[in-house]
Amino acid sequence: MKKTIFLLIIVSIFKIVLTEDYLTIYNNNQGLFKTQVELNLERGIQYYSLENIPTGIITESVTFIPKDKNLHLFNQNFEYDLASSDKMLRKYIDKNVKVFTEQETFQGTLIFFDNQNFGLKNEQTNELQIIKSAKVNNIFLSEMPSDFYTRPTLRWQLSANNKAKYTADLSYLTAGIEWKATYNAVINKNDLTLNSWVTINNRSGKIYDQVNLKLIAGDVQTHQNLMSMNNIRGGRANEIQYGVVRDAPTFVEREFSDFRIYTLDQKVDIDNNQEKQLSLYPLKNVKYVKKYEYQIGSSIVDVFITFKNSTANGLGVPLPRGNINFYEIDDKDGTQQFVGVATLENTSLNQDVSLRTGAAFDIVGKTTTISSSSTGRSNEAEYEVSITNNKSEAIEIEAIKKLNHVNSEVLTPSIPFERKDANTVIFKIKLNPGQERKITFKERATW
Repeated sequence: MKKTIFLLIIVSIFKIVLTEDYLTIYNNNQGLFKTQVELNLERGIQYYSLENIPTGIITESVTFIPKDKNLHLFNQNFEYDLASSDKMLRKYIDKNVKVFTEQETFQGTLIFFDNQNFGLKNEQTNELQIIKSAKVNNIFLSEMPSDFYTRPTLRWQLSANNKAKYTADLSYLTAGIEWKATYNAVINKNDLTLNSWVTINNRSGKIYDQVNLKLIAGDVQTHQNLMSMNNIRGGRANEIQYGVVRDAPTFVEREFSDFRIYTLDQKVDIDNNQEKQLSLYPLKNVKYVKKYEYQIGSSIVDVFITFKNSTANGLGVPLPRGNINFYEIDDKDGTQQFVGVATLENTSLNQDVSLRTGAAFDIVGKTTTISSSSTGRSNEAEYEVSITNNKSEAIEIEAIKKLNHVNSEVLTPSIPFERKDANTVIFKIKLNPGQERKITFKERATW
């Protein structure tokens, strides 16, 4: 039977009075929480316990700014060793307890306890009573130990000049909360329909009720980053509330410092151990181009969805880092099918985007080394590249060669090529359905 522990004396913990709460969440598993606390204090030096603190709090980040200059904080502890039956019983070794079974009640000094037995010393008879743990229903303790906490708590030592109610601004960073952008894109013939979401994951150990929410997009260096380095070293919806029709929550985006900041125009609740999703942008119809690339020497042809993040292209908004799930409609039955996922990096305005969604099944690439030779300070190799289009539609494909040396030359190519950079050349080929084309060229490297 499940054992319970009843506390006859309850420890009183001061309550906090919240006004406006603000929560800023970063990409890298960290959040900044800001609130105001109201403290009922006596005159002189005293301790004050503040509950409802996240288990992931970064204590060195706590900022406490009193509104009254006569209030001073000079000592702070974070109590996270929370009360449990095992820990409380250990505090009661050599103290008086009551143990209840279905038939009897035992009272005495707790000498020991383990998974099998409780040992109680009878103070009148001096007898040691061994009680089987499996038979114990309840245990009564005289009081809760003073140094135990039921929830994560900041314990402050404060000095106040007078008995009064004091107000202070409180802020701290906490680990265990993060956000990311997630996107879903349905690929149509001429454009793709882009749906964007904010996904918040809260594992900080705290519930955030009716907070003013902000999100920071960009690579802010957080405490997690420092610890790692040290170790190495669409549409609208309506909500009815109290008879008032309200617009769906909307993020307002703007530039902030070296990053982008997204502010939600309504307060929001975020529970602990909850993944919450909020719409980021309205539905966008974005013009795109599908590209095929064959890396010469490989055995697959890569598929890319490319577009420009511009207003003219149907987009033109800063895009935070996140995964994009791609779907296409099956014309035979109208069902939506998943066709790949890619990671979009932080993308500013007017940037080009190229996202690999997978490998083409019906486009086949093959590379054959016809000859290879080495003389003194140079190497020369001749290649034949064969590409076959088994699709039912015409395609254009880029065959890309990563050159072996910065001083490499491409000789006697069978078709023209573009030099993308010092180490890359590109052959562009158009193929009709069922067509195969071959490219030959030599690469000579000298040093």
